[in-house]
Amino acid sequence: MANQVSPRRPRMSRRLLSHNHPPSNTGVFAHGQLRIRGETPRPGLRLLTVLGELDLATSPLLDRVVRDSERIPAMVVDMSEVAFLGFAGVDVLVRAAERADDGRRRFAVVVSTRPTQRAFELTGAYAWIGCYPRLDMALRAVAE
Repeated sequence: MANQVSPRRPRMSRRLLSHNHPPSNTGVFAHGQLRIRGETPRPGLRLLTVLGELDLATSPLLDRVVRDSERIPAMVVDMSEVAFLGFAGVDVLVRAAERADDGRRRFAVVVSTRPTQRAFELTGAYAWIGCYPRLDMALRAVAE
């Protein structure tokens, strides 16, 4: 009986059922209190809108979505709807900006709320990342 195969179908793992799949043209990716809406408003531009809380537990999702979007020549990460930004989230953005520089791609971040501004000030991230107070300014910057 120990080697008997169960008649039940195997269940898919929760990881496979989650929303952490690579982005297509448009998609929503979620983990805990974090939501990332990815879209391609025009060819050659990836816009990631981040909503909720970005901390040590949720930053791997942002890292995965950003890395999967790096095949596109320009990327804007809109942080204007982030309620909390931890240093792990800032680190993901700094590393993404460094990779963009190395790959000769354009990368910008919208930093417009007090939580995001404070995290960027405390870490000195403004020195490494092209930051803009409004989405239209960031989109213009990566288009040039």
